[in-house]
Amino acid sequence: MTDTEPYRRKIQQSGGTTYTVSLPKEWADDRGMDVGSRVNLYTRGDRLLVTPPDDNKRQQVTVPAAGHSPAELSRLVTAAYVAGSEEIRITGTLDRETRATVRQSVSDLLGMEITEETDRALVARAMLDADDLSPKQTLAQMETITLSMHEQAVDAVLTADSSAVESVAGQDDSVDRLFALVSREFQCSLVDIRLDRMGDGLTTFDYYHAARQLERVADHAETIGEAAAFIESPPPEDIDAELRTIAADARELVRRALAETLGDRDPDTLGRIMVDAEPVVATAKTLDRELYDRDLANGHALAGVLDSLARTAEYAVNIADTGVQASCREHDTKPAQRPN
Repeated sequence: MTDTEPYRRKIQQSGGTTYTVSLPKEWADDRGMDVGSRVNLYTRGDRLLVTPPDDNKRQQVTVPAAGHSPAELSRLVTAAYVAGSEEIRITGTLDRETRATVRQSVSDLLGMEITEETDRALVARAMLDADDLSPKQTLAQMETITLSMHEQAVDAVLTADSSAVESVAGQDDSVDRLFALVSREFQCSLVDIRLDRMGDGLTTFDYYHAARQLERVADHAETIGEAAAFIESPPPEDIDAELRTIAADARELVRRALAETLGDRDPDTLGRIMVDAEPVVATAKTLDRELYDRDLANGHALAGVLDSLARTAEYAVNIADTGVQASCREHDTKPAQRPN
């Protein structure tokens, strides 16, 4: 019997009130189960999943410091966190720079704290309970920060205010931390069926994919903010007005796409969002050509801003597409149609 072939069993009645289904002996033996062993049953729509009982063991990762630079250890700690490790242990000789780097890495990870530190080891443990996490609330936080920094970055460019660059970059770090948390839950759901949440119609991958788009919008907001350092003076009023309109429209698309994906997931509404993104992208490209023709002093930097704004609208389409796919799973419906 392969993993892709189903075990077929007949439902039987026991005691007049309970249905019973036998478990394949080979499957039970492979998992050390016998008569009297307990199993867990999880409902997922019209599916019923059977798993061995939880052993409550913490997933642990040990990383030897030897042979790794502080930067490499930082990346390994982050990777272990995203992979779902509940305990990360750095062992070996840890100099001052390495300890400082690892402490900073752990402090950047939501829910992780250093709980033990000795001459030969540094241990960080997850203090968050997966059952207490709400991916929907995490995405709402990401949206609030992302769109706020996006608006701030655009304003910095159009007012030639380079002082906002550091503030925007700091907010991008906050979005990255939230995205790492969503990524962690998605990774954990691949090996722990309890975390593959479908009660609200969205899978952990749906949340991950939507969060990935928000993280990309935040990255482009940071790129826009960095462009402010190269803007010597505000652009002409007509260019200013067009850029502000494109930016506002792109952010509104993101708001609408996320709200509908996390909400009703109406295919027609999501389809309209996709359609509404097309003129935003087209207007950005048209203005980009105009900047080239007018040969403005800050034209190159503004062209980069326009590219980021167009991508913001495209990421909104990706979020809407996530909602459409979830809707197709939930209902016997045709995909959203783009009107002619």
